[in-house]
Amino acid sequence: MKLELQNIGGFTGVHTFELKKGINRITAPNAMGKSSLLRGIECLASDDEGMLRDTLNADNDTGYIKLGDEYVRHLRRVSDAIVQADAAEDRTFSQWRNAEKIAFFTPKSRVVLEIDQNEFDVLRFVNSISGAEIIEHDIRRKESQLEEKKRELEEYIENLKSAQKLDAEIGSMRGEIQKLQGEVQKLEGEIEKETGTRDLTKVGEDIASKKQEIRDLEERLRSREGEVKRHQDQYEKAKTRYERLNEDIIDFEEKFEEEGVEELDSKLQIHARRKKDMKTVKDLLDDLWSVVDKAYKIHSEEGRVLPDSVKDDPSLSRADTLLGRPGNCPICGSGADREALDNRRKELRECITDFAKAMRGEEEDIKVLKGDLDDLKRRKEDITSKRRERDKAKREASDLLKELEDRKNLRDDVENEIAERAHDLEILEQQYEDAAKTVKTESRDRLNKVREKIGGYENEVRNNQKEIDRLTQEIPDYTIGESLEDYATKKRRALDNLRSEIEELKDEYEHEVFGAVDRFNKNINEIYRKMGFTTFRKIEIVKEIVRGRLASLDAVVEHESGKTQSLSSLSKAEQLTLGLVFQISAKENYIPDFPFFVIDDNMNTFDPDRSDSIIGYLSDKADYVLVSQPVPPSEQKELVIKY
Repeated sequence: MKLELQNIGGFTGVHTFELKKGINRITAPNAMGKSSLLRGIECLASDDEGMLRDTLNADNDTGYIKLGDEYVRHLRRVSDAIVQADAAEDRTFSQWRNAEKIAFFTPKSRVVLEIDQNEFDVLRFVNSISGAEIIEHDIRRKESQLEEKKRELEEYIENLKSAQKLDAEIGSMRGEIQKLQGEVQKLEGEIEKETGTRDLTKVGEDIASKKQEIRDLEERLRSREGEVKRHQDQYEKAKTRYERLNEDIIDFEEKFEEEGVEELDSKLQIHARRKKDMKTVKDLLDDLWSVVDKAYKIHSEEGRVLPDSVKDDPSLSRADTLLGRPGNCPICGSGADREALDNRRKELRECITDFAKAMRGEEEDIKVLKGDLDDLKRRKEDITSKRRERDKAKREASDLLKELEDRKNLRDDVENEIAERAHDLEILEQQYEDAAKTVKTESRDRLNKVREKIGGYENEVRNNQKEIDRLTQEIPDYTIGESLEDYATKKRRALDNLRSEIEELKDEYEHEVFGAVDRFNKNINEIYRKMGFTTFRKIEIVKEIVRGRLASLDAVVEHESGKTQSLSSLSKAEQLTLGLVFQISAKENYIPDFPFFVIDDNMNTFDPDRSDSIIGYLSDKADYVLVSQPVPPSEQKELVIKY
């Protein structure tokens, strides 16, 4: 299989390599491109931004990796820190999920990096290889939703509590208002006895009524002003749209006033007639060339071979006579110059070729004219549509302008009516002041204070009612009048359903993890032994359960002596050995048909015999096993692939 790299890693320009099924041992001195070659293949399995950035040559802005005829990835530098792949042209290892995490045992692979930093976590590895990681993301998302809904429910319940408290206050204030209204009636009765007339009470009622009328009119005025503003905005939008469309139409008419469909049609017909005339002449020239070419061929002995029986057969003899002698014209029998025929034939061919080129030029002109004609027709259709839209916008603007004038007139009428009511109010207040002079000051002051208190309560009731509406209208699924307990019960049922979904996902997650652990435990010991390792008698991934749920996973090894150790207490070399075993087990369990397994430099931790044993085992597990190996510059000057 051919591997082609352009501007990848330490390679500048295009470099090609041949990979063969079996073991491909890549040898070279340090900094000669071993890791660059392997990283190019790994890039076909990874979408990690860091991997893409490390793969592209630092001195170039574009590059690609091509493996056989099946796989290719193009890289492009967007900025100093960002390198992107061209998704439209990508043909990568995407059909093998997690191939990057499983089949590449390199210094940049996740397992090796985590072991090197003493951060390798067996549960995280199993999650990322199996489908448990996806389920875990769903669990985190739903747990976040649960917390958000709990927070919202607490906020809604607080709002409901505040609303219920305000409602109770409204009830209390309405009771106070009723008491105060009774006091008002009592005071009005006292004032009536003192004045002997109901004029003061009546004028007071008229004043209150007139004030309410003014408040109502002011509210109507605000509404009218809002309507005027809204119609003003609509009119401005319609006017702007009309002006914009009108400008487009004028621009089109100025640009295309000298070039119409008829003119383009006329040009098109001229070129079509010229092309037709040229074809007629070319056909005649083709016919004449055929005649001259045939005459040229039968002019010589080589062009006309007659059977030997022509001398004995009268019919054939007559045909021979009609054909004439070589070198003579077959029609008139006079002498003919073969070289002249050949020259005429060449002249005709050149002329025919010139006519063909001219006809192709006419065809190109016709194509251009047809394109221009189609474009002009489309523009005319578009501008016709814009004219209709412009006319519509103009009508809408006219209608809106008329409506705007009507709204302004209505607003002016309301302002005039408010002025009239204000004048009536002044007259009534003067009448009230005159009548109040005859009323005892103490009773009048008490009445005013009671009325002010009533007005204060009424304002507070209105404000509280508005606050209740604000608090409750933002609460979803709330029915006006629903009790706090009923609403809380209803919402908590929804939370319980979400909790049940989370528990089901946790069960599914553990089922996926436990299944993966069983698959790993089933073959990791066999892999370990077949690769020639004997340090541990047994390797097992064990589960830690806390409160009935999976808390963590650990890899425990057992020595021949019976002593057990956890993965974190092993040496770095032993941890790398187990990391390799886990990756090979993952390949056999999850992507057995993936054709590659890559080991870069990590084999330096193993002795030569152990390395050969590992490679021998892998040769049956992947079509292509790629292993890099450094050699001293004294032994080898350049990169070599040994099969």
